[in-house]
Amino acid sequence: MVVFMFDNKGCSWFPSNRVKDNLFNRMIVINPDNLHFIKDQGFSESAFLKTIQDGDVDFGKSKKQGLDKVYRIDYQTPSGKKQHCFMTMGDESFITEVIFSKQNALKITPSKSDVKDGKILFFPKNQFLFYMDSSQVFQKEMKEAGVSNDKQLNLLIRKFGELSFNYAQLNTHPKPIHGIRFQTKKGAKESLCVQCIWFKDKIKVYSLKREAKDF
Repeated sequence: MVVFMFDNKGCSWFPSNRVKDNLFNRMIVINPDNLHFIKDQGFSESAFLKTIQDGDVDFGKSKKQGLDKVYRIDYQTPSGKKQHCFMTMGDESFITEVIFSKQNALKITPSKSDVKDGKILFFPKNQFLFYMDSSQVFQKEMKEAGVSNDKQLNLLIRKFGELSFNYAQLNTHPKPIHGIRFQTKKGAKESLCVQCIWFKDKIKVYSLKREAKDF
């Protein structure tokens, strides 16, 4: 997982930079089956993120309309080869998924619910990005599961968190439902799966499901 804080370069009022600002204000995730593309192109995960942040948005080959936008980012590999990836940006969604594909942007869709949990490559700057719903019943459930407060919640998700495509409902509008799976310690016997939504500039966690791990 990468938590470095990148600063956008250039003039923020340029359309390309505005798009990249919006992308990097979200959690950036990738289907684990696609992780090899980053390594195959000669990047570490952090170097890849820095490269696409400095890359060029090809608006002509992007899906700019509708609730679920897809932007093509052009960049160069360390060896100088031209490459591109796509980054999804759904309205009211706090994630953007990196997708490697030769298809047209109009045919690109986020990963479905039957895939493995997505790896989180990047978290936005907000130290207290996640917060628990104020319901006493929910907070009691979280405490019984080993999460006592928002600070601990943020630390655990940043350390162990993965995006659960299976637990998410990303096509729900106006507020897509996201799923995050994490554990309270290394080697824990259960996973905590929480559902959450994006509210203003933070992520509200409001539902918990505890799952025993298969060893």
